[in-house]
Amino acid sequence: MAVVEVNISYQHSADPAKFGQYSLSLTDNASQTQDVELKFNFDDLWRIARDTSSVAFDFLVFAMSVYNADRAVSRAKYSEEGWKRNIHLRVPVVNVAAMERGLESFRSAVDFLTGDIWNFEFVQAAPYNYAPPRIQFENLQDYDRVSLFSGGLDSLIGFIDGCVQLPAGKKVLLISHAELGKEGKDQTRILRRCEHNGLFNGQYDRAFISAGLKLHRGNTLETEATFRARSILFFAAGIYCASAISPNKSLMIPENGTISLNIPLDKGRRSACSTRTTHPVFLRRLQSALNSIGIQNTLENPYQLKSKKDMVYDCCQDAARKRALVLLCSESCSCAKRSHKRYWNRRNVLHCGACLPCMYRRVSLSGVDELRNEQYGLDVFTPAEIQITRSDIKRNRDFKSLLYFLRNRCRRKVIETELIANGITGKAEVEAYTDFVIHSYDQVKDWIRTNANADIRQRAGI
Repeated sequence: MAVVEVNISYQHSADPAKFGQYSLSLTDNASQTQDVELKFNFDDLWRIARDTSSVAFDFLVFAMSVYNADRAVSRAKYSEEGWKRNIHLRVPVVNVAAMERGLESFRSAVDFLTGDIWNFEFVQAAPYNYAPPRIQFENLQDYDRVSLFSGGLDSLIGFIDGCVQLPAGKKVLLISHAELGKEGKDQTRILRRCEHNGLFNGQYDRAFISAGLKLHRGNTLETEATFRARSILFFAAGIYCASAISPNKSLMIPENGTISLNIPLDKGRRSACSTRTTHPVFLRRLQSALNSIGIQNTLENPYQLKSKKDMVYDCCQDAARKRALVLLCSESCSCAKRSHKRYWNRRNVLHCGACLPCMYRRVSLSGVDELRNEQYGLDVFTPAEIQITRSDIKRNRDFKSLLYFLRNRCRRKVIETELIANGITGKAEVEAYTDFVIHSYDQVKDWIRTNANADIRQRAGI
């Protein structure tokens, strides 16, 4: 398999008030080289961490480099079978010896995350000369909790839970990534509604990173569209801030266990074709890499053994948390296909209703009277909208895969096999995750049993 060489370089700014410019250079087996500048705006994180010399900053630069290399190396162009790529990534870091101690762990983690073959090389970076003026530094002792905040329903519940559980006078620090714009708008809508309703006043701050490829008009780089490596950038931004607050401060990763484990619904979604952004094996391998380079902050998903429905249910058991969820839920977005509105029957809504995250969201909200009637672009239970008998349209594919899984693969032996194939090998852990997956999809079956016609129930084996 041909190796694609990707080199990240940094050009210092003559003005210390301005951060310099990262660039990516890609060279393939035909010795063709393409160059692209990279976006890297971390000023929001800087006001927390105030640092460009620590190994935590090196990890942030490394994660940004992985994220952009993953985007820059097209699978269609650079893989032999349409998926697996062989990428050699060269990254400039300040603490070369420390980062090299994590080489094998980083390779193992990122290989698992994207389904590719990665090799990393760390080269010495010159000390950064960055001193932005007029940035108001935060009081780090204010923060009791650091949590990822994407604008989805899971991160919203993580935000609500964190704020309600805060000791007096403390705050939650929300970490976001704002490259694409849509997620940033979700986050802003949620926090704006909080502000307008006097909810959690003074109990949170948000810090975001904006990073990605600068694709100017005329740039011929053929990019990858899957965003498999996005979570490592998200995590690195959180670790950069958490480590500045305290070496013992954990980074909270609010993600329901159904999505985190992401058991393949059919054989075509196995292995690298199944996203692993918060998979427990990836978190474990990345944690090992962080420990190897001297970072002790832990990655924690408190919802690993909870479905999205469990998360909503638990949130609604407390009056204050339920009030917040009912008030803010409509501003969150879980949809994976929100850019495909031309296929929707209702276009003035946030969710397509036909992708897996949308269906899991519908399941989760079905038990809350105030939320069960949320509107979706497509209703999978309306035959004219989903057209489940047609094989030539894409909008019914996730639903058909879900029904196929429920009828043919939602069995203990199949689930155990998939868990083991994806790196979960301890007997007790396999058993606990298997029990959870069956519980999670029993909730999906109940949702289908309550809402679907006879044909759909038959397809789901109900």
